[in-house]
Amino acid sequence: MMPRRPRFKDGKAGLNIFRPAVRNLLIALFLGITASVIHAQEKELPRLPKPARIVTIQGQVSLPEGMPVGRALVTLMSGTGVPRQTYTTEQGRFEFQGIVEGSYTLSARSLNDPTLATESVETDTSRTATSNLSVNLTLRKEADARGPKAEVVTLAEAEQKVPKQARKAFREGLKFREDSQPEKALQSLSRAVELYPEYFQALAERGDLQVFQRKLAEAAEDFERSLKINPRYGPALRGAGYCKLEKREFEAAIKYLEQSITAQPEHANVYLLLGIAYLELDRREQSRAALVKALSFNTARELRAHIYLGNLFARERMYKEAAEELRKYLEANPADPAAADLKAVEAQWRARAATP
Repeated sequence: MMPRRPRFKDGKAGLNIFRPAVRNLLIALFLGITASVIHAQEKELPRLPKPARIVTIQGQVSLPEGMPVGRALVTLMSGTGVPRQTYTTEQGRFEFQGIVEGSYTLSARSLNDPTLATESVETDTSRTATSNLSVNLTLRKEADARGPKAEVVTLAEAEQKVPKQARKAFREGLKFREDSQPEKALQSLSRAVELYPEYFQALAERGDLQVFQRKLAEAAEDFERSLKINPRYGPALRGAGYCKLEKREFEAAIKYLEQSITAQPEHANVYLLLGIAYLELDRREQSRAALVKALSFNTARELRAHIYLGNLFARERMYKEAAEELRKYLEANPADPAAADLKAVEAQWRARAATP
């Protein structure tokens, strides 16, 4: 049975978030995949040279199961060897503003336990189509330089006793995903799970990839398996919530997403997904609070919260405010594939606002 389109109280159809064009973009914002990654395998068209962009590099320092690490020193190193440093917040967040486009290396070290550090992570700002690049870092036990590579040091990971080959396959999977090679990433992550079935991080990452491939049943199974091993793992909670949202099981989606916020309170995307779920159940105040919170992070993909705020205002017959929300979004994202549909809805709402 086809799902019903959401309706306002006056009986007019609204924006259906499960229409293919809009739904595909919802998948992208869930995965955190930028336009450059989504279209990486498509034929590239000739482009005019672009001036160097100024971007913001941001992210989170955490332990392997997702727990954020506050008071960590994060170092950003440019190709010229000039470092910039900052400290993480209590939620493990860090940010470097005013970064010239190029290649950089990121690393972090705990101030509470100096033996905890991350490996150096190379990144390139050209991989993002927006002015924001997100890089997450994981702390590990630093071994003697002459000894073997460091193992992670959290209780959950220590109890896992992840085999070296499984960890290697997991890292390869993350690298393949970053390089826009989803099939190879999926193979590597599956190999990691085969070598160590309790590898909840690999299960959650594989679930993310399967969401992108529209294999929602398989993705949901991976997220559930991950949560059976670690019920507080933020990425798996978020993934499970997204799968429930796609199935229109909104109560279940809200349950998972609220738990995800508890695990990762500074993850903007979860607030957006939660706001959508609340809106579908017509819980307007809760939806409004979640959507406004998502926008407060000032990240590119969470700008879609303007669309759902517009829907919310329209339900309240505040058509001028509804149209303004769509205008804000379209000004920031004029090339959105759903732009024509959004402009048509904006025009309808402005017409209603002008009617006494």
